[in-house]
Amino acid sequence: MNWTKLSVATTLAALIASPATAYANPVPTPDEVVAVLAGLTDPNIPAANKTNIVTPGFSPDEAGTIDDHLNQMRAKRRVLPLTYFVTNIQPAPNSLAGATLETQATYPRPIVLVDQGGHWLITHDTAMDELDVFWRAANRTYFVGH
Repeated sequence: MNWTKLSVATTLAALIASPATAYANPVPTPDEVVAVLAGLTDPNIPAANKTNIVTPGFSPDEAGTIDDHLNQMRAKRRVLPLTYFVTNIQPAPNSLAGATLETQATYPRPIVLVDQGGHWLITHDTAMDELDVFWRAANRTYFVGH
């Protein structure tokens, strides 16, 4: 398991192990989560400029790859925009929230968001994992249920 998956897995384990009623912090609405995901996968917004969507932001190398992949997905026309299904939004400590995400072409997966001054952002590790899943699904190279 690589560092990104371990970090997301550790965060998610904390979310699952803690009862939702133990945290007073708010959670994002499904519409807020969908807006973050739509911004994340919008090829018209350069990845380097997505610091209001992802925290921490992408490195220059990551941004270049993300922009290339999103533009290739846009060129396929059948891939973007994605339709998101967000369920099971739960609060967690340290201004975090977890949710379950699925698209028309992918399996349900947990994601992690963080509240920064009343604005919900997707964590860098979650964003990278999701972009990878979307890219693999667009290229039909993913294994369902992995």
